[in-house]
Amino acid sequence: MTPEPEVLVLLANLGLPRRPRGTAAAAADPVLPDPDTATRQLAPLAASPVSARDLPAVRQVQRAAARAADMIVAGRLPDCQELNKLARGSTARLELAAAGGVLQSSLVWDDRSLAAGLARRLVAELSLLEPGRLRRCARAECQLLFYDTTRSRTRRWHAEDPCGWRERQRQHRPARRA
Repeated sequence: MTPEPEVLVLLANLGLPRRPRGTAAAAADPVLPDPDTATRQLAPLAASPVSARDLPAVRQVQRAAARAADMIVAGRLPDCQELNKLARGSTARLELAAAGGVLQSSLVWDDRSLAAGLARRLVAELSLLEPGRLRRCARAECQLLFYDTTRSRTRRWHAEDPCGWRERQRQHRPARRA
């Protein structure tokens, strides 16, 4: 089983409506509107804060990730040229290390920008992705993307809480009469 594509899922879900527990309606955050919000939104992916200079390129990577996810969910291949162009600012070098009496080589990445690093990680995730496992939440009110890591490939919701239990709750309630 390949690891979950966290860069793809997080970037593709930015800006989609969410209905947190205890709220009456779904609301969507603006996508990377300013450096402080972008830093918060990308915290699981980026160790450093997003600068105003980074923002336009990071927005491009986010839009490319959302388009790639939409294409994969629709059963088509994403635009590889666009993704490769965004990742060009990331290069690697091979380094040798001695560990436990054995020589080992490893790639050390040099990302010229936050956007290049995110794009590089996105390209790597997409190359390992099992397309049939990338899905939209089955709950009609939710459009969040998720990667089904279950052996049986039967996961239906992006999360059990709130979508799974809300959907089951709706199915078990009697229909209201008008």
